[in-house]
Amino acid sequence: MMEVKILDSIIHGELKPWKLDTTHTRKFTELVKAAKAASPNTNAELLSQLNGLLADYPNLQKILNAESSNNNTVLRKHLFNMELPNSKDAVTRFYYLIITAESFRVFNCMLQESINWTELVDIRYQVNKTLTNIRVLAKQTATELTEQGFTTAPDENSNHIHFALYYLKHSLVQLYFSVQQPFKESLKQGTTIEDFYILDLEEPLTNMLPMDLIEQPTEKETNDTAEASQDKIFFGFKDDITKLQTVINQLCFQIEFLNEDVTEANDLIKVLTAKSILPGSVKIQIGCETKHFRYTIDKFQPYFHGLSLANIAKSKLFYSKKDTLITANNLSASNSKSKIDPKEKSTIDKIFKQMQ
Repeated sequence: MMEVKILDSIIHGELKPWKLDTTHTRKFTELVKAAKAASPNTNAELLSQLNGLLADYPNLQKILNAESSNNNTVLRKHLFNMELPNSKDAVTRFYYLIITAESFRVFNCMLQESINWTELVDIRYQVNKTLTNIRVLAKQTATELTEQGFTTAPDENSNHIHFALYYLKHSLVQLYFSVQQPFKESLKQGTTIEDFYILDLEEPLTNMLPMDLIEQPTEKETNDTAEASQDKIFFGFKDDITKLQTVINQLCFQIEFLNEDVTEANDLIKVLTAKSILPGSVKIQIGCETKHFRYTIDKFQPYFHGLSLANIAKSKLFYSKKDTLITANNLSASNSKSKIDPKEKSTIDKIFKQMQ
């Protein structure tokens, strides 16, 4: 379950915009410049950006670091796009960056944590609690906007309080639906954006901003998702996890099995040992040729219940050295027994002796 404590602090805590000392705008200018210079692509870069923005708030930094993933996993974009207002100065840019980065972090942490959820009841509990946290804060933000007398969208004449509250409210809406979307098949009941505004925010639809689903899935992908929800995906490791860790680390060291700028060995180990996998939840990018990857999979198969080419494809987690999604056809074409290089075969075989 993901908390939204940093976003909550904009309404109830240290980041309240009406309590912020804005007399020294130079400080905000420097924070914004530093944050923009480090446009995040991974969890580690996003964590660094947020720590920089929260330099004057050690209590919030403590919360952030306690629940964040500090690794090189590539960040996934929000699943919904919404046209939000632009910031106009250093102070509004400060709020823009914090809200954007923190909602981005919460979404990606949810996707990564979902690998460890083993049962349908776990998924429903974790997702529903997170959605409730987001929904409650969105309602409180909408109420604060009304109490502050802000009834329209901010413009060039609006102050930073108006901007921060309005941007927070709609970012929470975007976050809510981005979190809900990957788990819709598992939830008993989903929420539409119209119902969210009318029933949860208790606002008229005239306040609703248009929101589009990014990369609408094709019919085939939709069918694949439906199949995955009926047939839980997992690889079913059945041996000593210490041996698995040793072999994965040696493969990374000796044949560049993973692109470790994108994927850490521990990310792969979590995927291989997870009791349930949400398709596309993390990115496992290999650093070796696909034929070497295929040969390694063949070597691993006796130690797993479900490490099949079909399950690898269905997981939508694995990407080639050239950053393309690995499919069952890719793996079938990489017939490891006939195409593997003798040198790499010998190295891989030697490493796998540690599984015995």
